[in-house]
Amino acid sequence: MGTLAERRAALASAFAVALALAAVFADEPAFFLIASDRPRLADAAVVLAGDPNYERTSFASRLVLAGEARLLIVTGGEPGPGDSAASLRDVAIRLGVPPEAIRMEQVSRSTHESLVAVREILARENVRRVAVVTSPYHQRRALWAARRTLLGVEIVSRPAEPSGWRPAGWWKSRFNRRIVMGEYAKLAYYILRGWA
Repeated sequence: MGTLAERRAALASAFAVALALAAVFADEPAFFLIASDRPRLADAAVVLAGDPNYERTSFASRLVLAGEARLLIVTGGEPGPGDSAASLRDVAIRLGVPPEAIRMEQVSRSTHESLVAVREILARENVRRVAVVTSPYHQRRALWAARRTLLGVEIVSRPAEPSGWRPAGWWKSRFNRRIVMGEYAKLAYYILRGWA
């Protein structure tokens, strides 16, 4: 069977081969990246940074305003619009989320770091179920990473809707090719690191 590292390397290679083959024949590699659960009430909606158009923040804010989540947790320790928790918080407040319903994690610089950093907030707020909100193409990796990192918390996968990213015909645009191929590389890296 091989060592754990060998198995992870084989899995990463299999992902790469599957992506290369499927890219020629189907939209499936892009659609696979989207992981979506049916709507369920959650104690908190966690918005992962890297949200320059604030699609993630807008969708998660709607969840809070609709009563589908009690708290909004925004993440991000990078400076700049969409990458800092403060910028996401400002947008959420403009959208009508009460400031007292927002918590911030401001030290992370990656998806993995965000999830590690929110564990303390989730414990402090007695969160048992969390809706993880990110872009559709990022949702599979975020879901797998959340399940590995947020032990004891039920994870609900809620990709941002609407989204400017479209999986159909992804190989036709350089931008979408970069997104899909990059996300598979990151997914393989997360698997190899044991983060997903």
